[in-house]
Amino acid sequence: MKHLFAAEWSRLFARRITLVTGVLVGTLLAFLTFGFTLTGSSPTAAEQAAAAERAGPLAQLWDQRTEHCGRVQSGLEQAEPGEDLPKACDYGPRPTADSLLDYGFSFHRQWPSLYYGAAVLFALAGFVLGASFVGVEWSSGGMSGLLLWAPRRGAVLGAKLLAVVSGVALMTVVYLGLWTAAFLALAPGGENVSRMSAPEFGSLLLTGLRVVFVAMAGTALGFSVASIGRHTSAALGAGIAYLLLWEFGSTVVFTVVETTDYAEPYRLSSYARAWLSLGVLPDPNATATVARSTFRATWETGGLVIAAVVTAVAAAAFLAMHRRDAR
Repeated sequence: MKHLFAAEWSRLFARRITLVTGVLVGTLLAFLTFGFTLTGSSPTAAEQAAAAERAGPLAQLWDQRTEHCGRVQSGLEQAEPGEDLPKACDYGPRPTADSLLDYGFSFHRQWPSLYYGAAVLFALAGFVLGASFVGVEWSSGGMSGLLLWAPRRGAVLGAKLLAVVSGVALMTVVYLGLWTAAFLALAPGGENVSRMSAPEFGSLLLTGLRVVFVAMAGTALGFSVASIGRHTSAALGAGIAYLLLWEFGSTVVFTVVETTDYAEPYRLSSYARAWLSLGVLPDPNATATVARSTFRATWETGGLVIAAVVTAVAAAAFLAMHRRDAR
């Protein structure tokens, strides 16, 4: 098993698609880094004071309108003649001094959204690498030849799965570390780790680990679906269909009809958001608004659902490996 894993590990990083995917991911991250940092600037003390002075009355007005809207929709008050209240009392985020400062990109303020985007990117890249890693073995007949040399089917498939998942995890750690270092080095005003508090820095590291978990989950899903379908295109087709028809399609439908998103509890992205958001400290100046969706998932639920889905699909791949011939 050890020698088989080492051979599969070497084959993963020797493949052309791994190199191409790595270059594409690195290029995209580099463009994002320079694109965001080109818009960055540090606010002056006068700008910060002016923003704080404006934020006070605006926040008070926001509180009054939100409270009034809530009481009207609860039947405790009557709406004024001609008054047009927003659906679900959604007046947008509560105004704060930070939101009123027009100083462009700030890593200290925007890193959570950057890490969420990175999780999607790495999960998709891992899905493609995992699917192609085993799919090409089945379609080219390489799996049949390997099983003649090592007839233990479970060990062969397990070594391949472990190699590609650990390889993508290593690539994610390296890319995410370099990406974060680049943002911190290029951020305006000398913005670096030393200016982040210990809890904030801990949140950043914790979210980074969760990004790695999501990338590993995406890789395992792609690998398992391709192994079940015995072709890379089987996994890519299933993945594209799921994203377009269910993740994106159901979101668009419920947005257009402006009703409660009943499909949200059945989308993997909902649990991925819950899983990733644990490491992010809440903004003490922000007040939560009422959303259309009533679905709320904890980070434990998010992690368990993702792990359960990956485990179930992987188990189906191993079962198919044992029950069918290797031709």
